[in-house]
Amino acid sequence: MKRALVLLALGVMAMGSVAYGFWGPCCPPPDEPCCYTSFWVGEPVCFKLVIPFSFFCCCCEDKELITAWKIETLDGILIYEHTFSEPVPAGTEFTWDQKDMSGQQVAAGFYNIVITTTKGEYKTAIKIVEKDPCCWKILRSKPCGASLCKPYIKVYKCPVPCCEPKPCTGCCFPFPCLNCGISLFFGCCDDD
Repeated sequence: MKRALVLLALGVMAMGSVAYGFWGPCCPPPDEPCCYTSFWVGEPVCFKLVIPFSFFCCCCEDKELITAWKIETLDGILIYEHTFSEPVPAGTEFTWDQKDMSGQQVAAGFYNIVITTTKGEYKTAIKIVEKDPCCWKILRSKPCGASLCKPYIKVYKCPVPCCEPKPCTGCCFPFPCLNCGISLFFGCCDDD
């Protein structure tokens, strides 16, 4: 009986070590944001500002309107900016084609999406990943949590029409019209 308990304890410790090695420590490296959504280089990025409605918080103030949105590096260097002549309502969907102000594709790396409203600024991070010639590379994200009361930016894959005939360019995956994604987040960080 004691031997079985010792073996069980060793097994649990071994599995815990494997899990820790696979997912790593809780906190990200210093040059990586706590949470982000990943996209392949050249893939359009869709996003919108969500104003949640909840009975637990007062959402009865003046409507929040969007005046501009921009893309910047984590250091705050402006990459792309779009300003509206007339403010637009929250919930309006936007698409960034991963191009800078001069129309050039941006480099792989981390960027912030910043939405400016009549009541302040909101931002969230994205990661642009260079596609490996190997077809089986997984695109990993660490999605940010959604608040029940505070506005937040929802970032997502732009919808694509399925089964539209597309040539398979350098990809060996047999179903080129599928647009699937899985996001897993194992962490403890919260950006404020």
